[in-house]
Amino acid sequence: MQAVRLLFGRFGGKVQVDGKTQLIPPNSVVVAHSSIVPYSSSSDLQFFDFYPADFQQLYADVLELLGATHDTLFLREPIRTVKAQDEVITVLELLVKGTPVALLRFAYIYCLGVDRSYFSALFQQIMSGNESFFDFIEANALNQWSVARYALEFNMPLYKFNLLFLEKYGRSAKRWLLERRLTHARELLMTTSMRVLDIALECGFSNHGHFNESFRKRYLCNPTQFRLRIHASHSN
Repeated sequence: MQAVRLLFGRFGGKVQVDGKTQLIPPNSVVVAHSSIVPYSSSSDLQFFDFYPADFQQLYADVLELLGATHDTLFLREPIRTVKAQDEVITVLELLVKGTPVALLRFAYIYCLGVDRSYFSALFQQIMSGNESFFDFIEANALNQWSVARYALEFNMPLYKFNLLFLEKYGRSAKRWLLERRLTHARELLMTTSMRVLDIALECGFSNHGHFNESFRKRYLCNPTQFRLRIHASHSN
């Protein structure tokens, strides 16, 4: 399944849908195919892409908001527009500065509140058939495995595993796993007194040197320096 594109803006604009120009009204939240882009640079429409793995992070938040499942075939529309108040657009503009999942959470819960039937069915379609893959990645993300080992454990050829991962997560397996491990390491440095070496091993790095270098490239300091800065900031 291709990425889901979220667009929103105060003044609206034009997009191209199946070769035709379509007007997006002012103060709109739009959920569309990833091929839908603003038609003019003068438009204030902002757009962001999200993948099934991003929706997986919303599951617990939206579960009770979803409508009942239906056996009828759901046909996803190329573009679905939801009218929004000024305050909603303001919040979305502010959330752009935060994490992508926070932006998606707010936008999608708002869309569910306006059009529960359509956005419930869309969410269920996005998540359909992905649970076992997500569960496998979540359970093993911090293992000291190569991408080839993940593919082997999931009983899938490496090239298919890489394609599936890119489709579901929007990033390569190697890049996503490294980011996940570094994020967890950062949290442990901030919240525990574990030795740096133990944190490296806990987060799936096979040796201290690789962890130090990867952390430095991501956060512009080594793990020890990062921890000292955190302690210094807390003591002020």
